[in-house]
Amino acid sequence: MQKTISETDSEDTTGLKEIPKLILFNSSHIWDDVIIQLIKATGYDVMHCEQIALIAHTKGKAVVKSGEFSELKRIENVLKEINLITVIE
Repeated sequence: MQKTISETDSEDTTGLKEIPKLILFNSSHIWDDVIIQLIKATGYDVMHCEQIALIAHTKGKAVVKSGEFSELKRIENVLKEINLITVIE
């Protein structure tokens, strides 16, 4: 029996491997401190870091980076040097 599009869309996709993401949450840190720490942790340019910080500020959280867990953990450790709130999902 051939599946319809709606049946295919509703299938459980837990068998797929999701790429880990490092999430930054909004906090009461000074704007410039967050930007400097994001640059230090990621190597991104100022504009990219400001975009991440702005999304975290307005939406409550922002994806800093997706990829290998070990790289995300390294970045997270640098962000936590100034007690930024992060999680790897």
